[in-house]
Amino acid sequence: MMSHSKGFLLAAVAALSFAFGYGANLTTTPARAADDSQAKSSATFEVYKDKAGEFRWRLKAGNGQNIASSGEGYSEKRSCLAGIDSVKRNAPTARIEEKE
Repeated sequence: MMSHSKGFLLAAVAALSFAFGYGANLTTTPARAADDSQAKSSATFEVYKDKAGEFRWRLKAGNGQNIASSGEGYSEKRSCLAGIDSVKRNAPTARIEEKE
């Protein structure tokens, strides 16, 4: 069984992969599209404090729509930033698994 935080990280990675690929030119190879979409991405990570005083992040598309979030609060800002770095590192090569 997968832990809640691992499950959420997989969801965040999938959402970030979608965000990076959102504007990719579909006539290019998948690797080239990933490189191009990352360079052109207008997505933005926002770091903020929630009502409990914990740090959280959310990923917003260029149109302002939330497309991913941390799903948990972090007591330290550096831990929140490390979560963002983890998603950014893992998303470009993440697989999509369909669960029933």
